[in-house]
Amino acid sequence: MSLARFCRKPVAIIQSTQSVAEAAETLRDQHVGVLVVVQEDLRPVGMLTDRDIVTRVMAARKDAAATSVADVMSPKPFVARLEDSIDMTLFAFRNHGVRRLPIVDEQGRVAGLVSLDDLWVLLSAELDQTAAAVRDNQGP
Repeated sequence: MSLARFCRKPVAIIQSTQSVAEAAETLRDQHVGVLVVVQEDLRPVGMLTDRDIVTRVMAARKDAAATSVADVMSPKPFVARLEDSIDMTLFAFRNHGVRRLPIVDEQGRVAGLVSLDDLWVLLSAELDQTAAAVRDNQGP
């Protein structure tokens, strides 16, 4: 199964030139914990989490309105492609030590987002269905 069927859409995005205060408002308004930082052509250039804001802005006592997203984002995010398989994506999570990956289309534009938790839910459902099939097909 590819990520095309599975990824979350739409994705919460922000531009690197916007302020951290704007990012915090976007996180709040969209009820998410991460923003994909994009260029104008929707190519991902970074990731910004609510934790980044707390540790890199609030704890450092920076002015969120005067601090740009570019100053505190995690740059050059690892990405998955729409055609990537679930096992390739799990391997990417493991190799890069991340919990969320932007998914990009053939042109490298953001097309979705997948989290490690999303994949665990999918895999546990698959295992549950497999177990049910085994139980149903047991002989005498």
